[in-house]
Amino acid sequence: MKVKIGFIGSGWRAHGYWNVIRELPEKFEVAAVLTHSGASRKETEREYPGRVYDQFDEFVKQEMDFVMLLVPRRFVLGYVEKLFDHGIPVLCETPPANGLPELQECYELKRRYQGKIQVAEQCFLRPYHSAVYQLIQEGRLGEASNATISMLHDYHGISIIRRMLGIGFENCAVIARQYTFPVHTHCGRKGMYGDPGASVQDTRKVADFVFENGKVGFFGFSSEQYFNYFRTCHFSVQGDQGEIFDCQAAYMGEDGYPITGEIQRVDLGLYSNLEGYCMRGFLLNGEWIYRNPYEMLGGRLSDDEIAMASMLDGMTEYIRTGKEIYSLEDALQDTYLYLCMDEAIQKGGTVYTEKQSWAK
Repeated sequence: MKVKIGFIGSGWRAHGYWNVIRELPEKFEVAAVLTHSGASRKETEREYPGRVYDQFDEFVKQEMDFVMLLVPRRFVLGYVEKLFDHGIPVLCETPPANGLPELQECYELKRRYQGKIQVAEQCFLRPYHSAVYQLIQEGRLGEASNATISMLHDYHGISIIRRMLGIGFENCAVIARQYTFPVHTHCGRKGMYGDPGASVQDTRKVADFVFENGKVGFFGFSSEQYFNYFRTCHFSVQGDQGEIFDCQAAYMGEDGYPITGEIQRVDLGLYSNLEGYCMRGFLLNGEWIYRNPYEMLGGRLSDDEIAMASMLDGMTEYIRTGKEIYSLEDALQDTYLYLCMDEAIQKGGTVYTEKQSWAK
């Protein structure tokens, strides 16, 4: 049965999810959209005539399985409470609140209403991260002890560190600094724009998250990495029996000898292949370690869109069975650690986390 999704917000991220839904029309449907102004309503009406509202009371009368909340952080808690009042499950964009008091308030809302809520942190569902996590889950690396990420900002990067290292709600020491370096800028959300003289100060955060159990996450990210061709992305994770460094893997074989190999991406639609573009999956030494779950459905999705579709599927599973894909508690913890990182940067020292009300 097709899942009906309501949207509060019609900005850049909403359009990303709408692209996913258009590619997978047999799975998902935009049931209704709530916009914040007459101008945005008029623009959105061109895509979804008869399903766009600028009054909350009219919006919630529509038939929806859940609502995706894509609004600035200062508006999140108000909408969450109103949706809980109507018994509507919520999939909230990251982060779910501003500052520690609001994080605590968000958790209290869930407890008070016994509301169904998850957070749309999709990065761990991207194909590469899914493939790496599969290898960790299979025990190829032994016990993972440390991970280094330089490809995602703030809570997104922290969520990957916690997942890859199997970190729950352990406390940690956060040591962080911030630097700026000049770099030529030449690309953005709208693509290449080319300007030989365009140079900006690129802000780079670096942090160590030293957890109570001895595991360590090394975080680094600069503001230009998402679009700048001169600022590449990297990830590595080490265990006592192996390591993954970007797309290189090394781990212990059953005979006690090390095995090395390249994590190989397989894409369709390249060169003379006429299957239409999409990624098929990842191989390691001829073995599939990740397959795109939407290839056979005809969806031609980017890596991030695959992750977004997986998040929508995960939210559907949650409202039907209660099985979580990315819980509010995990989102609150990832956001809390990101706030501690920024505090450590401001102080120029070390910040020690404390157990919060949402810690399981």
